[in-house]
Amino acid sequence: MTRKAWAALGGFVVVAAAAGAIVVATSGGGAGSQRIHVSDGDGCAPGWAVSGSGRTVFDVQNTSPHTVFSVQLINAANAKVYGKLNMVAPGTDVPLDVLLPPGRYSFHCLGSDGYTYDSKVGDVRGPAVSAARSLTPVSPLELAEAMQTYRVSLKPVMAQLVVDTDRLTNAVREGRLARARALWLPAHLDYARLGVAYGTFGKFNDEIDGRPLGLVQGVHDPQFQGFLRLEYGLWHGQSRQELTPVATALGLAVHTVARQFQTFQTLNWTNTDLPLRAHEILENTLQFELTGETNEGSNTNLATAWASAQGESLALDALKPLLRRRDPVLLAGATTATTRLAASLRAYERPRGAWTGVSSLSTREREQLDGAMSKLLEQLEQIPGELELQLATPSGADND
Repeated sequence: MTRKAWAALGGFVVVAAAAGAIVVATSGGGAGSQRIHVSDGDGCAPGWAVSGSGRTVFDVQNTSPHTVFSVQLINAANAKVYGKLNMVAPGTDVPLDVLLPPGRYSFHCLGSDGYTYDSKVGDVRGPAVSAARSLTPVSPLELAEAMQTYRVSLKPVMAQLVVDTDRLTNAVREGRLARARALWLPAHLDYARLGVAYGTFGKFNDEIDGRPLGLVQGVHDPQFQGFLRLEYGLWHGQSRQELTPVATALGLAVHTVARQFQTFQTLNWTNTDLPLRAHEILENTLQFELTGETNEGSNTNLATAWASAQGESLALDALKPLLRRRDPVLLAGATTATTRLAASLRAYERPRGAWTGVSSLSTREREQLDGAMSKLLEQLEQIPGELELQLATPSGADND
């Protein structure tokens, strides 16, 4: 066995099982199953073997007293994963149900102690298996390239957010509140188009686009800040004196985030966020915008949902090279569905910057939007599973 230090991401990573996972774990190993064990003492699946191609169920036993393991069964020729368990706790026995075509394979075990362990390479002989499915892990470099593409695509969006927010805040300070109402939506939509990015801004997101839900005083709570707070004031007759501090604080937060956006050093952003959060953009949209929960008077939730769909398109564009290699059908379906959803939402735009309010939708219109969104989310939720990170580079060439 080999024992190699792993420091690709600075620690142990656990990736939650996603829809379409290639392994089905059930209770018990089933007839003809083979028991293998992993530990920080004996290593990864010593002496493993299979009788031939097709279905095999491994009972994976973690005999280590303290170490948690991620276990993968990998084709040694092309590094494709045919079986995986994301977490095997110490002292537990978990089945790994795999369907293997002929080839050469090895087990790869990543421990929470910071080390990886590789088994010997074993030959699997027998007839071809047409139903076998594999996963091609994404390398850290591939994710870094996708993230860089995404960062570049967001730069003009961020720049426009600064410009439009300055126009909005200046109008409030000057007491031109009717003008401010007209300028509020363009600035808010810029922020919605940031998509995956807005989830990385930490406390700044509360300062820029916080919601009153859960605050003791609701919309009157001092902690309620940002675009929605300004929306409430502009559409509920508040004065220039009341709204100037709100607008000033919003402008300061936007400028701060824009400066930090250039380096991302102080933002909660890692390369793994892009596939993990690509579906979260529209999850939030379904929860907060299509329900009208965040409407503070402007009745523009459908506009925000439209901008969020545009933000989703930017995220998918960045992930396109990775998905094209691994699941082109998923890529095409998600891209088309996102474009159609954006067009459906845009249809509710009215003259002079007005939009149909969520409360004005008919039952049929609500059902159509909810159905389109839910179907798209089912596709987007598959992305993290298709783009799982290659936790470490297996050697695949070591023998007992």
